[in-house]
Amino acid sequence: MSLNALLLRPLVHRRSPITISSLHRASNRASNRASRSRTNPITPLIYNAFATSASSRSSLYILPPSHNLHPSPSPPLPISTSPTYLSYLHRLLSSLTLFLRKSLRLSRILLTLSPVPLLVAVSHFTGNEGLKGFTVSYITNSFESLGPCFVKLGQWMSTRRDIFGESICLGLGRLQGAGKDHGWNWTRKIIQEEWKGRNVGMVINENTEVVGSGCVAQVYKCRRDDGSYAAVKIIHPNIKSSIYLDLLVLEDFAGGFDRMPEWTGVQYFALPEAVREFKGIMEGQIDMKKEADNLKRFREQFKDHSKSVVFPKPDDSLTTHNILVEAYESGSPISSHFGSSSSEKKALARPLITAFLRMVFTHSFIHCDLHPGNVLVKDDGRLVILDAGIVSELEEGDKKNLRDLFRAVVFNKGEEAGRMIVDRAKRERCEDKEMFAREIGKIVSEFHEQRSIGLTLGAVKIGSLLSRVLDLCRTHRVLLEPAMANVVLSTIVLEGVGRTLDPDLNLFKAAMPFLVGV
Repeated sequence: MSLNALLLRPLVHRRSPITISSLHRASNRASNRASRSRTNPITPLIYNAFATSASSRSSLYILPPSHNLHPSPSPPLPISTSPTYLSYLHRLLSSLTLFLRKSLRLSRILLTLSPVPLLVAVSHFTGNEGLKGFTVSYITNSFESLGPCFVKLGQWMSTRRDIFGESICLGLGRLQGAGKDHGWNWTRKIIQEEWKGRNVGMVINENTEVVGSGCVAQVYKCRRDDGSYAAVKIIHPNIKSSIYLDLLVLEDFAGGFDRMPEWTGVQYFALPEAVREFKGIMEGQIDMKKEADNLKRFREQFKDHSKSVVFPKPDDSLTTHNILVEAYESGSPISSHFGSSSSEKKALARPLITAFLRMVFTHSFIHCDLHPGNVLVKDDGRLVILDAGIVSELEEGDKKNLRDLFRAVVFNKGEEAGRMIVDRAKRERCEDKEMFAREIGKIVSEFHEQRSIGLTLGAVKIGSLLSRVLDLCRTHRVLLEPAMANVVLSTIVLEGVGRTLDPDLNLFKAAMPFLVGV
């Protein structure tokens, strides 16, 4: 019998006395019928609500006794307290709310970024430099206006020169410094919720010095009761909900594009994998416990080299998912030493380059944000490496590929290196693999032509050579693995710092201990 018929039928029968048991029996029967017929679970909800509300009336037509309704041994819970019904309604409302939020967010994203494809296409085909500059500026400003997730997305995109053009990557690179301070009220709310009023052995209040603020968190310099200082990193307001919503939208967006016909070539970009990679980066950025774990791992790996490189020590007793507490390491940014004496600068270059090579080839655990702002110089000359939220871990296959590639480059086997890049790429649509290998061979040969004057940072522009390799990968449609791309970008960044500090540093000699005999 339909629900309407069930509800209307009592109106044509004789009056019956209203009792609680009769209402329960009617509700049970409707529920059992719905269960047997696999109808929508909202049907018994409506009937139960009807019967319950009706019981408050002095006169009511209900189902007559002839319907033979049998009482249940255990009367059902009222609709207001039934866990099954409440759970269903909660899931329904949550799904509708999330759908609306995603739809509104997607609408804003599409509205903001809709001019980008046209701008990119027109600037590419016309070759107008002014239009190219405007396009890059528009993309950068749009990402900044869309919030922290897109700021981080832009920062990540700036590292993938094998996918995006150099001008776009350089433009998005300025997002590396994007970040705004949040007010004391939010900081107070977080520390009260996370530390629950316990004595943490340090002073932090509205007068505490803010020493830095990025797009994800803000850092305070706090004095401990024992006279030492701690760096306290507090997550920004609403950052997690905002980022998770954007990640859901990006996942839907990437999945939709990946299901397009193969002739479009969209699958080459591996958008779902790229979003998963970016999601992993963001999860590491917004979970302070993960950053603390990264710091502990770096400290363990570099414990025998602490005379040259140190990492801040995290305080596990005070660190939560929203707060990172670590030892405050005093020092000056390494960029402030670019104008120092030659001997002082040279003393800084080798430990920095060696630390990076050790991360790549010895530990396979790489700090992927080694820009000058994250490297300090202590008074005793030791380097302090900060902000371990973005890391990359090489799997055994990646480690072998990277070592084989570096060996081929170091020993002037450029074409072999080119074939290796194509053959070991998980995604490639290279139409002429031999041409790609020859082009890589030319780049490596140019690198080795400098051997007569020494493979020094001053003689060899490694950043330029690697950028050309990434350009070749993009034009020949050879997609590098994320770990490989991270290593290449970090090498480009450090090469610029290293050349400024010590242009006479011989890369061949620095890299050989890590490439031979391991």
